[in-house]
Amino acid sequence: MAQFSSHTHPGRVHDDNEDAVGSDPIRGVWLVADGMGGHASGEVASAIVRDTILNAASMPLHDAVIAAHRAVAAAASDGDGRYRGMGSTVVALEVHDGKGEVVWVGDSRAYLWRRQSIRRLSRDHSYVELLRESDGMTEAEIRAHPQKNLVTQTLGHGDPVPSSMVVSVRQGDWLILCSDGLSDELSDDEIADLLRNSRAPDDAVVRLVDAALAKGGRDNVTVVIVAIQESDLPALWRRLGQGARAQIWFPALLGVAAALVLGSLLMFFIRNS
Repeated sequence: MAQFSSHTHPGRVHDDNEDAVGSDPIRGVWLVADGMGGHASGEVASAIVRDTILNAASMPLHDAVIAAHRAVAAAASDGDGRYRGMGSTVVALEVHDGKGEVVWVGDSRAYLWRRQSIRRLSRDHSYVELLRESDGMTEAEIRAHPQKNLVTQTLGHGDPVPSSMVVSVRQGDWLILCSDGLSDELSDDEIADLLRNSRAPDDAVVRLVDAALAKGGRDNVTVVIVAIQESDLPALWRRLGQGARAQIWFPALLGVAAALVLGSLLMFFIRNS
């Protein structure tokens, strides 16, 4: 079972925390949802997303995210209208059979931390991300853009199309989920520097949130880190091992196979001589 840690904070501007964290280590599912909407409805939206995905154990992760969208939209249209217009982003992770599947809607993010190097797995559903793709905007230009927080897809609004990515995972990998309260304050390089100096996931999540608060903390900040263990990998891969162990075992197996073939040929010639 993968080890994981999470940390969330309302930030230095808001009293309420509209982020929600979900975890089901037995199933291998984790998520961060970032709600939006006035009068505490953002908290309601992110909680609906969390609960719907965690309760959808029989569904593929993509389908569970769509179910969460429908649940938020239904709640927003019911009752006295106090939740009208609420929505949520989400980034969800499922780890199984040596694979990490990430599904997201909005600008909550997923990263892979491997061998002291960071890789962004998700691509924001946002206006500035569209500008990056069409106009080649730099990261510095994007971070300074006045509409950098304008998302183009959210759960509960319209017909969102979740994006997804599947990545092979290795023992020692960290998979990181976060709300935009982290990524708005810290660049990917700054996140990597903090991870490089962290001993373990529980240390890293605190360092990341504290750094976002120190840079301004203008939004709720949430981070989840899932550390891949040997038990999360397929059985054959665990037996063979990784890295140097795999390099030793594979030639050894070939040698045994070659010896068996040569032995069989020798016995054949002896019997027929």
